[in-house]
Amino acid sequence: MPVTIITGASTGIGEALALELARRGHAVGLVARRAELLAEVVAKIEAAGGKAAYATADVTHRDEVTAALAELESKLGPCDLVVANAGSGTPTNARKNPVAEIEWMIDINIRGVLYALGAVLPGMVERKRGHLAVVSSVAGFRGLPGHAGYSASKSYVTTLLESFRVDLRGVGVACTAIHPGYIDTPLTRKNKFKMPWLMPAERAARIIADGLDRRKAEITFPWQMYLLMHFARLVPNWIYDRIVGRAAPG
Repeated sequence: MPVTIITGASTGIGEALALELARRGHAVGLVARRAELLAEVVAKIEAAGGKAAYATADVTHRDEVTAALAELESKLGPCDLVVANAGSGTPTNARKNPVAEIEWMIDINIRGVLYALGAVLPGMVERKRGHLAVVSSVAGFRGLPGHAGYSASKSYVTTLLESFRVDLRGVGVACTAIHPGYIDTPLTRKNKFKMPWLMPAERAARIIADGLDRRKAEITFPWQMYLLMHFARLVPNWIYDRIVGRAAPG
């Protein structure tokens, strides 16, 4: 039975992915801050005949993350797959000096990812097997107006996984960068704009699980968003600025 540990597993994509992977036969370790929510997810998995455990941690604190993942490995066994999913976002407007908001996102979206990967990577390298996965976003493909901190943090972890993938080539440790579009989660429900191609978290979890089963280097969905953002990568800056700038704040 493969052992998978997921951060940010109490709600949204993390919860849906935990339930999906448990259904596929994984023993699932769950990490988040709120014990009561984690306990509910574990109860759902166990009620369906699966195996799960949880440990609480604030992903912005390295010691807490390291201890939580060690606790889960002691309960479930060595980690075969870690999904660094914990993340958050808030609008940022360069005209309003958004340094504090960007620092907050760096702590969660970047340091939280690094701490989760770092907690299990040495063991995977020693065993010569394992799988690192990070939930990034299509927002990391280009800088989006009003979302500099979020776009930059997601671009960082995508590039991080790309470099790790090359470093670990031949070691037996796979790396997967996951780039969802808009997914119906508590985080996106705060958005006050129409979200194109909004997808239920359960469907997103199935797509992610399929890609992880195949140890794909990248999982980007939905396909409409993939094509749109792939095209945006190719557009010259002067065209991108003019078109996308119409949506810029202020």
